[in-house]
Amino acid sequence: MATPPAATTPPVEVTASSPVDGPNAGKRAELRMTMLKKLRPYPLRHEDNPDASPDKWDDRLKEIAGISTVQSFWQVFNNTPFSNLPLKDSLHLFKKNVKPLWEDPRNKNGGAWTFRVPKAQSHEFWKEVLMMAIGEILQEVVEKGDDICGVSISVRFNSHLILVWTRDANNDKSREAVLAKVMESLPEEMRPSPTSPYYKKHSDHKNYKPGATA
Repeated sequence: MATPPAATTPPVEVTASSPVDGPNAGKRAELRMTMLKKLRPYPLRHEDNPDASPDKWDDRLKEIAGISTVQSFWQVFNNTPFSNLPLKDSLHLFKKNVKPLWEDPRNKNGGAWTFRVPKAQSHEFWKEVLMMAIGEILQEVVEKGDDICGVSISVRFNSHLILVWTRDANNDKSREAVLAKVMESLPEEMRPSPTSPYYKKHSDHKNYKPGATA
């Protein structure tokens, strides 16, 4: 399991809200309801909507929280509406000023590794991937530290799609190093078969709009 560092982390952006027991449960429940109210009018990106355009995706994104320390990461993670996300909605943890859009200037030449995870395992799998990103474990294996743009999770019928976005789809060495690091860092019982994850360039998606900016 990846261990989050004690030091501060680079600013990132994320969504948040979910039940937690303890002395602050009432305050967290109130925060959770506030977050859920914010989420309802602003569904997160529906990546597979065949009628969606980059502009429509952009309109559906809602920044819920900014993260700059390990403490703020856990505060957000412990209050994330993971189990309340509707079908095809998504959560994203991305570097500050980078939007989870294929056409974003930081993403347009990149792609993403996709892991299809059964819902019974997806919460723990997602947590592990988040910690790899926050702890800069993924950044350590790429040739340039900014090659990792962010991570995201999308709801499907009986599974979740968990994605690791990279900046340069043509950098085979960095791309393969990211997959190897994810597989190595996951607990053995969570590791998918080696042939299950797949990488896809953003420009290969049928709705990718060359020249569009976020």
